Amino acid sequence: MNKIEQYSIRELSEISGVNAVTLRAWERRYGLLKPSRTEKGHRYYTQADVELVRNILIWLDRGVAISKVKPLIGATSTTDAVIDDSNSHWQEAINHSLTLVSSFQRERLEQQINELFGNYPLDTLSSNYLYPLQEAIDRQAALRFGGNAEKVFFDSELHSDLLSRIRHANNNNNGPRLLLLALDGQKHGIKALLLALALLEAGYRIHLLLDPCQLREIAYIIEQASGQSPLSAVLCHSDSKPDQTALEQELMRAATHARVPFFLSGDWLNIYPALHDLEGIIPLEHNLRSAVIGINNALRRAT
Repeated sequence: MNKIEQYSIRELSEISGVNAVTLRAWERRYGLLKPSRTEKGHRYYTQADVELVRNILIWLDRGVAISKVKPLIGATSTTDAVIDDSNSHWQEAINHSLTLVSSFQRERLEQQINELFGNYPLDTLSSNYLYPLQEAIDRQAALRFGGNAEKVFFDSELHSDLLSRIRHANNNNNGPRLLLLALDGQKHGIKALLLALALLEAGYRIHLLLDPCQLREIAYIIEQASGQSPLSAVLCHSDSKPDQTALEQELMRAATHARVPFFLSGDWLNIYPALHDLEGIIPLEHNLRSAVIGINNALRRAT
């Protein structure tokens, strides 16, 4: 008889890109997963569970609330009512957060963000909630008195929250080490922090440099950090136009001296389209899940 392949919750998390906390929430709160248990109580999953999680992700990518997914499992299309409900679900969450931000209610905002982080994969949460919310707050900051104070409040709270999650995950991971340079610095580092968290959820360890760093120093960082366990790759992230002269030449020189896979991510790939075609440099997609897959594939080819 063929042995049924089994996966631990960590393995299912790495395959699907959904962190273990969220997988447990889908099981306990929504009855979406029903893993078997070992004698010691450890969960294990089959290939059918892998496909089930992928099916759940399809519906979440369409904007369906996690609480509405169970009846849709296995369906191939959705009704107009579900689509309307999907759109309103995320907008309601954004509107609620805007209300909390406008009244500087830190505890309740933290509670809402924690609940959303527990229920949704990071890339789903980022594209449907965090990015639109940040854009809405940025618009308000430019339009009315007090809006800038609200923006500073929200950015500070989210920044602290993400750093806390990153530190916790970094302490529990044993995977390959990556150097992530957020070339914009802390003021504009939210997307870089989300990328770092996505990589940590995929099992990597991260050396995160938030303050601007000179590209020519990358090789030095790699050499000095290679004592116990060498860095496996370099990832440069920017969401604005870095203050760099001869940027393309600087990046190519840094990638050559790094001698490990060298990735670029962020909005500067749109600002400088030529960055997509630099020799020895791998551009990543903006979607967090796709970016992690791109890094996984490149590192497999490099070994």
